Amino acid sequence: MSYEIKNQKKIDLNKVKLDIEISNNYLKKYIGKAYKNISQKANIPGFRKGKIPYQIIDANFGKQYVLNEAASLSISELYPDIIMESNLKPIDYPKIKINQLAEDLPLGFEVELELEPEIELPGYKGIKVTGLSTDVSDQELERQIDNIRNNFASLEPVEDDKPISKGDYVTLDFDGEIEGKAFEGGSAEDYLLEVGSNTLFAEFEDSLIGMKKGVKKNLILTLPENNENKDLSGKQASFSIFIKEIKKKVLPEINDEFLKNLGDYKDTDDFKDNIKKRLIEQKESVRRGKIIEEIFNHIIDNIKSSVPNVMVTGRIKQINEEIDEGLKKQKINRDNYLKAINITEDKLNEEIKERAVREVKEYLIFKALEKAEKKNIEPSEDEIKKEKDNIISRYKKEEDIKKIREFFENHEGNKTLTQTIKRRKIIDLLINSAQVIEEKNTGSRGKEDIWTPDKDKARVEKKAKRLWTPG
Repeated sequence: MSYEIKNQKKIDLNKVKLDIEISNNYLKKYIGKAYKNISQKANIPGFRKGKIPYQIIDANFGKQYVLNEAASLSISELYPDIIMESNLKPIDYPKIKINQLAEDLPLGFEVELELEPEIELPGYKGIKVTGLSTDVSDQELERQIDNIRNNFASLEPVEDDKPISKGDYVTLDFDGEIEGKAFEGGSAEDYLLEVGSNTLFAEFEDSLIGMKKGVKKNLILTLPENNENKDLSGKQASFSIFIKEIKKKVLPEINDEFLKNLGDYKDTDDFKDNIKKRLIEQKESVRRGKIIEEIFNHIIDNIKSSVPNVMVTGRIKQINEEIDEGLKKQKINRDNYLKAINITEDKLNEEIKERAVREVKEYLIFKALEKAEKKNIEPSEDEIKKEKDNIISRYKKEEDIKKIREFFENHEGNKTLTQTIKRRKIIDLLINSAQVIEEKNTGSRGKEDIWTPDKDKARVEKKAKRLWTPG
C-alpha cells in the first residue's frame, strides 16, 4: 500500500489529526517528478529549462528542496484517497506538518482537519405550525377564471359620447411643460393608457376621467415626489391633453371556441374542475412549504451550535459566483443590476450573508436529522427503483433517457437518488409529527398568488431547486 493512516485522534470539537506514513517507494517516484518540475521552472545560467541535470539542481537548490517538492507532490496525489478512507468531511484546507522526510525513509506527516460540525438538535417533533387551508372558494375560482379570460380579452371602441371611466383604454396625445419648457417624458403621441393602472402618475390619470373622445384639455398638475428624475420631483407642470380614442376591455365568453385556446377540455364544467384542481394543488404545495418553513424556523431559532465561518464564507463566495455568472449570461454588469433591483452593494452583501448562514444551518440540520432518523429514512430498493422510473418518465427523447440512465448507474447518480428520497422522508416525518393549527380559508388571496397557465413552468423550475450542499 502506498500509504498508511497510523493514528486518528480528535483534538477539538470539530477538529481531528491524522498521523500518516507514505511508503518510501511511492516517495521515490515523486522525487523523479520533483526534479522534472524544478528543471522546467529553474533559471540556471548555461542550462535550458527542462534539460537541467539532477546534480546541478542539487548544487543550486539543495537535496532538501527537492525532497520537499516530492513530499508536496505525493501528499497532493494521495490526499483525496486518504480523506475517502478516513470517511471525514473537511470544510477547509488541511494543515500539514512533515515529521519525517529523507530519501531512504518513508514520508511521515500529520494532517489537521476542521470538519463539518455535528449540531445538537432541539426537539423537532410536535412543533406547532400553521396549516393553510387548501379549500378553494367560489370567489377564488371565479377570480381565477376571469384572470385567464383577461389574457384573451379584446379592446373594443365605446360609444362616442361615453366619458372615460377607470379601466378604460385611452389613446391620447399630451404635451407637458415646466416653466414654458418641455421636459423628458412629458410628451407623447398616440399613447395607449389603461386609466387607473398607475402607468403614469395617479393625478394625471385621474384627470382623464370624465373626458370624451375628441376633447382637448389644459391643466396644471404637480409631479410626484417619487419621480425617477429627482430634478422634476414635486414641480408643477402644465399639460395639454387630447383624447383620440376610448376603448373598453371585453372578456371572452367561456364556450367551446374559447376552450380550444386553452387545451383539451370536454366542456365548461370540465374546464372549471381542472382550474379548481390546479388551485388546490398549488395551495397544497404552499401549505406544505409553509409548514416546513415554520418547522425549520423553530429548529434554527433553538439550536445552540454556531456554524463555522469557513462554511459561511465558502457559501457567500458561491452565491456571488452564481450571481455574476447569471449577469454575464444576460450581459448585465453588477452596477446596473444593483440599480435595477434598487439596492446598494452593502445591502446586497448583507442579504447574501443572511442567505448563506441560513443555507449552511439548513444543511447541517438535515445532516443531523439524517443521523437521528437513519432507521426511518433509509430507502428500500423498490423505493429507489420507483424514484428512478419516475424521473426517467419525464424525459421523451431517447438520447436524454440514455444519459439519465447512465447517470443513475454510476455511484454518484445512485447516491443522488438515495439522498433525494432521504430528504423527502425527513420532510414528511417532520410534517406528520407537527401540531398543525388549521387556518380558515378567507378567500382573500390576490390574483397574483393563484395559478395561471403560464405559471406551470415557474413552479416546475422552483421545485427543481434543491437544498444547498457543500461542493
